[in-house]
Amino acid sequence: MTELKMYQPPRPTEPGTLDVAVGPHCRMGTGLALAHQRWAIALLPALLGSLYFHGPAALRVVGLSICFAVALDLLAERLAPSRDLTSNWSSVVLALLLAFMLPVNAPWWLILTGCFFMVIVGKKLFGGVGAFPAHPAVLSIAVLQLSWPGRMDNTGALKDMDWPTTMIEPLRLLKSIGANAEIQYQWADLFLGRQVAGTADGMVLLLLLGGLFLVLVREIQWQVPAGFLAGLLTTAYLLHVSNPEVFATPIFHLLSGGTAFMGLFLITDHTTSPVNKVPMFCYGILAGVLLMLIRGYSQHVDGVVYAVLLANICSPLLDMIKPKVKGGRNV
Repeated sequence: MTELKMYQPPRPTEPGTLDVAVGPHCRMGTGLALAHQRWAIALLPALLGSLYFHGPAALRVVGLSICFAVALDLLAERLAPSRDLTSNWSSVVLALLLAFMLPVNAPWWLILTGCFFMVIVGKKLFGGVGAFPAHPAVLSIAVLQLSWPGRMDNTGALKDMDWPTTMIEPLRLLKSIGANAEIQYQWADLFLGRQVAGTADGMVLLLLLGGLFLVLVREIQWQVPAGFLAGLLTTAYLLHVSNPEVFATPIFHLLSGGTAFMGLFLITDHTTSPVNKVPMFCYGILAGVLLMLIRGYSQHVDGVVYAVLLANICSPLLDMIKPKVKGGRNV
């Protein structure tokens, strides 16, 4: 007859050991679709501002980008099924990011080409969300800028607009006449989005509101934008002090072009940015420094695209900076 043993409660974990028992964890229920929907909501203020300034032209670029991106995503899912489903809203958010960086007068074939490189080459071929090494929308813009630089000219796209401000990209004028370009613009105009830029990547105030929303709902971590701000302002200040006739002030760089768009919506992408706190801050600093170096010492007008791609490449290396494991027995 089998001897019955009295139940013995588990012994408490000894000091210095790591308890790996399953706990009563709380599930938040946040999925990819909800996360991307929040990103779309965050981009909505800048989109509305673009519609206010540019009218139907901006709506055409955004509408075509979303339609082409979703259609290509559905086609890729049909031909090569994967876990990266169209229903996760990733293609919608990527289409918005792409449209924001395109000129207002971008032809339909340029938008379609950009969506192809973004969805098929930049996202699907690498396995979808969570797998691509470089931001798909930024990669697509880089291809378009190298292939059709004339079609990607924001100054030419907005030359017929009647705005009470200098109708040339601030950073382009900076390249031409040096730091004297700064006196041609009012900081209030740059801050409110009254500047020559892409469809919506120059709406600084409205992008800040969207970025603040993402931080509050914890869709992005504050360490990345904070590091970016520190790296950009510090490098811009040092360059300006070294040669004030050539390099503009840090505030001018912060408010011009796609700076705010890059710091809040491009380098904060979950797939291409680090996952640990310290690497996030270092990643932001690196992106800000790279942006200023490209603007200051290259022929590129803005430099956002190439700064983001270079920072993406360094993300896995930065993530090797890991926190020390607490607990365990010292051997």
